[in-house]
Amino acid sequence: MEIFRELHEGLVVRSAEPQDTAALVDLQIHAFANPDTNEPDIYLGGWTRDLMGGKHPIFKPQDFLVVEDTKTRALVSCVCWLSQTWSMDGVAFGVGRPEIVCTDAAYRKRGLVREQFQVLHEWSRQRGELVQAITGIPFFYRQFGYEYAIDLPPPRQTFVPQQIPELKAGVQEKFRLRRAREEELTFIADMYAQGARRSLLHCERNVEMFRYEQYFECDALSGNLTWWDIIETTHGERAGILAHRRYVHQGRNTANCFELLPQFDWDKVAPDVLRVLAREAPAYASYDNKPLTKLYWFLEEQHPFFQVMKESTAPLFDAYAWYVRVPDLRAFLKHIAPVLEKRLAASAFALYTGALRLHFYPHGVEMIFENGKVSEVHAWHATTNDFGQSGFGNAAFPDLTFLKLLFGYRNRAELQFIFPDVLTDGDKTNALLDVLFPKRATNILPMH
Repeated sequence: MEIFRELHEGLVVRSAEPQDTAALVDLQIHAFANPDTNEPDIYLGGWTRDLMGGKHPIFKPQDFLVVEDTKTRALVSCVCWLSQTWSMDGVAFGVGRPEIVCTDAAYRKRGLVREQFQVLHEWSRQRGELVQAITGIPFFYRQFGYEYAIDLPPPRQTFVPQQIPELKAGVQEKFRLRRAREEELTFIADMYAQGARRSLLHCERNVEMFRYEQYFECDALSGNLTWWDIIETTHGERAGILAHRRYVHQGRNTANCFELLPQFDWDKVAPDVLRVLAREAPAYASYDNKPLTKLYWFLEEQHPFFQVMKESTAPLFDAYAWYVRVPDLRAFLKHIAPVLEKRLAASAFALYTGALRLHFYPHGVEMIFENGKVSEVHAWHATTNDFGQSGFGNAAFPDLTFLKLLFGYRNRAELQFIFPDVLTDGDKTNALLDVLFPKRATNILPMH
């Protein structure tokens, strides 16, 4: 156990230990209790027990931070840190993901989460992570330097049985589902990587990560329990993969990865997968004894499945977004230089030489290009000699709005429409920004 901070009134910020598991679970399930019924969120506790079990490939119990009240020995606040690797168009970088952020009701409004985030951000710096990202409640994480900047696609739903395609009389299904075997985890990893190429950003996963989810993430009350299934023909030829929850909850079973080998037709495979899943899911464990009434699909908006099965998938609610923090924007821009150079090479700016000054009110960066290559990225500040438009650089972005452009969440024209103080100095800069930072769909399946 390591103590990182001593706070007021006998509170300390320290790392967690395996023996803290029961107290952590008790804190979390009550902190996340249903606000209307006060019913504890017992399924969150299962996730924590798995994380603290010592079998996770990227997480150890000491990656949980807790605030302990030394007067009572009670744990009153916590947050964990999941270090992982994400990729942007083939360029990998470290990402720190804070999760399970909660505080006992009696200890809120004391800045305990802020104290823990300061420790976590230092961990992230020491681990060489260039980005931090979290999905969370509205506005809250803006307080710690985060901005909504990466797509979080909305789910779609298929009502069972109303939207399940009927099998024509005399016709037999040609595809089936089964659990992936140990020796097929490499195939799972390859298929996952194939789908990831459709996304601007994705979380890199290796066989060990799939092995953990398939075999070692096993607490019966974890809301993350997932099966990685093989889609195969009735003759046993592998056609693709499907990842879905092992349980039915609130009448639904949820899928978050669906991929086919290129030689198979989505239009022929998808209806069979829908029928099989709708037929088999009622036999899965049920957390609340409610019968299956719908299938949820957490896939990117332009996923091939949605394109061929529009009539069997209905929107559920509007899209949300990932919060993102980039503590050293200059370092991140230098790191993704190969991505920017690839975009230039495919454009009218293939041999571009010049400077691009990005102003963030009041600080900024200057990117130097030579023959289509990024030669330098350094800090830039307007001086007393920069007046009028030159004082705003070539392009200006208030607050953290540039992150929306950087991660393909919004394009330059959208930002200028929304924010009057997103400024550019002319058509050439507009065109260059559009090439360097295009809007692109992203769907991230993070490690949890």
